[in-house]
Amino acid sequence: MALFLIFALVVAFFAIAFALQNDQLIDINFFIWQLEQQHLATALLLASGLGVLFGLLVTIPAFLKREWRISRGKRQAHSLEDQLLAKQQEVNNQARKNANLRQSYHHLLESLDLLDHTTGLVSDAVVSRVIRALLQRMKMQPLHHQFQSVGLLLIQPQRKQPEPSDLKQDQALWNAIAQVLQQNLTVDSWLFSNNQGQFTCSLTGLDVKAVTKYAENLRLALTDAPITLQDGAQTNIDVNIGGVVTDPDHPTESEQLLLSKAEEFLALATKRGRNRLKVSFVTD
Repeated sequence: MALFLIFALVVAFFAIAFALQNDQLIDINFFIWQLEQQHLATALLLASGLGVLFGLLVTIPAFLKREWRISRGKRQAHSLEDQLLAKQQEVNNQARKNANLRQSYHHLLESLDLLDHTTGLVSDAVVSRVIRALLQRMKMQPLHHQFQSVGLLLIQPQRKQPEPSDLKQDQALWNAIAQVLQQNLTVDSWLFSNNQGQFTCSLTGLDVKAVTKYAENLRLALTDAPITLQDGAQTNIDVNIGGVVTDPDHPTESEQLLLSKAEEFLALATKRGRNRLKVSFVTD
């Protein structure tokens, strides 16, 4: 506001100075209108003022159009923000439901003494029964997208720098690894532990390519950064993974075949070197 007032005073000063220096009288003819003995300064200032006025009138439609576009853009932005918030709320609600469901499963498994007490994961003693149940559901629900396939991953982490065996330190590492894996699981995956540093992941609805990508993401989650233990210490690990997939085109009803082949592929991955994985279809 202050700048506008200063600008107005400057313009007024120059207008007065111009009028005092150009006070000659002239005749003005404009089509059928005639004005006699008018001050030159008045005529020039009037002409300038009319020019400015017409210029403003010409720019008003463009200004209004721009303002309308800005207003419409703001409304659309607010609408998109509201939709985003609604979707985020929906995702958060679903995440809470999934977390509550997993928690209820966890309490049930704990009451049945089916948990590995070191990592809090399901004991791999039930992996065979879980795979058998998944194979049965794939057979009974062939049109259900979630059960178009059954996958199994064996995850074998180990320290980059071997250290003297210390059960307490090993258990702390296994617990930290379990937490990282759980943070990177999808809803339809389950994680098991054998309480000796090996983890098993069951998943459904993915083909070999997708399962391989899934395994690679789990491996990267464990190896891209050091594993942080509960006491704040950090350690780097290598991870080898062996995996199998069965689907209607590669059928099997033998959970033992899946388990043995997964172990075979884990051995092959380990033989190739560090941080390797091997995933393939398995069929009878």
